[in-house]
Amino acid sequence: MSLDLQNLAWHRSIGKLITQLNRPDFWSSLVRTLNEHVPIDNWVVLIFSDKHVQVVSLPEVADIEEVDAFTQRYIKGLYLLDPFYIANRENPQSGFFHLLDIAPEYFFETEYYNEYFAQYISVDEVQYNVQLDAERTLCISIGSRSHFNQNQITVLDIIKPWVMALMQQRMHFEVDVDKSVHALHPWSATITQLGTQITTRESDVLRLLLSGFSSKEIAGKLSLSAETIKVHRRNIYAKLKIKSQSELFARLCMPKQDISAPG
Repeated sequence: MSLDLQNLAWHRSIGKLITQLNRPDFWSSLVRTLNEHVPIDNWVVLIFSDKHVQVVSLPEVADIEEVDAFTQRYIKGLYLLDPFYIANRENPQSGFFHLLDIAPEYFFETEYYNEYFAQYISVDEVQYNVQLDAERTLCISIGSRSHFNQNQITVLDIIKPWVMALMQQRMHFEVDVDKSVHALHPWSATITQLGTQITTRESDVLRLLLSGFSSKEIAGKLSLSAETIKVHRRNIYAKLKIKSQSELFARLCMPKQDISAPG
């Protein structure tokens, strides 16, 4: 019986990763192992929950500008527009997910894609999720400057049980997960500042519009008609005195000075 050398290499790598579960560089080691099978240009380990995103691990050699964009923009509010976050909060579950399977219809035309994703994540992204409890999901997001091909997606899916088991076991050794992310993020601060000008329903429509969902998709999520969504959109634009999604994105999502400071 012939032995598959690639399978032997994978099992050897898994054995090594198991011995590193309690070491500080575990996540980097896991990514290096995955990088032997698929191209990985950036990665991050997070915990998703309804009210915030917690950082578990970042690459030690990550670009300073990339880290700054992540900590000052993504963590402070842009995560609300992330297709992976939206999909997970709508249906929290463990598994392996590919951007192309969960992205909304107009995701690649959004300001979020142009202003953040394309610059700092690049071209494609996949994610392994492990449901920790009813409220929290552990995620490792993997970005690439090239599209993952079908063979690569298949490999990542095949090794899913190993990766997810390692992720879950690693959490027994995580004692420094960031707990200080309870400050009001820019999106909430802006919505609060708008007061009664924007309704709760309009806020929901705003977020989904900026995420790239079509009127039909939003209607399905909110149990409304597509025509009602279009009316909400016109009302939002009129109330905020804007004419485009780029203006909407800038108004709600771009970094600002302290909005409470006098002008």
